[in-house]
Amino acid sequence: MRRQDILDAAERVIAKQGWEGTDFGKIAERARLSRSLVYVYFPTREDLFHAVCSRGLADLERRFATVMATRAPGLEQSMALGRAYYAFAREQPLYFELISQFQTKELDPDEQTSSEADAHEHGRGCLGQVVQAIVNGLADGSVAKYIGDPRPAAVSIWAFTHGLIQIAARKECMLQENFQINAAQMMEHGFALMRGALAVRK
Repeated sequence: MRRQDILDAAERVIAKQGWEGTDFGKIAERARLSRSLVYVYFPTREDLFHAVCSRGLADLERRFATVMATRAPGLEQSMALGRAYYAFAREQPLYFELISQFQTKELDPDEQTSSEADAHEHGRGCLGQVVQAIVNGLADGSVAKYIGDPRPAAVSIWAFTHGLIQIAARKECMLQENFQINAAQMMEHGFALMRGALAVRK
């Protein structure tokens, strides 16, 4: 319970100060706990960072699981996962930003903490559901056979969707000025391209 209170306080501080401007003193003050107690639960800043990322990825994994619980064709599941990721980024921008940083860090299994291991496990869970959607689509005939191995295809879909979200969020003024489209229109165009790449050609 106390660990969750510290994470709640950390998220509020990070949202206000940014990760670089966050320290344990501010988190302890927000949580109304001693700084030394915060260190008991999170010995390092990296441990705290990974714990917040784990929370965010767990949320995303639950959203993906809701999509995969439907009996839609695999192509529709794949598209719905992309939209779920976009909704997550809009509704939880703090998590999206920190997860973006987390995804660029190299994994060292010999040195990872339990919080880092948890974050990676949730991340694998998210990607695994993208893989399963493609597997479903290949089996039901809604995803083109040329896609091949679902695993690299899933990574490509993840990377494509993640990049789209970042461009839509950070470059909307450029999109408006140069292309006369807004972020939502950019996302819809991207999803249409993704559907075209995955779907069986008739």
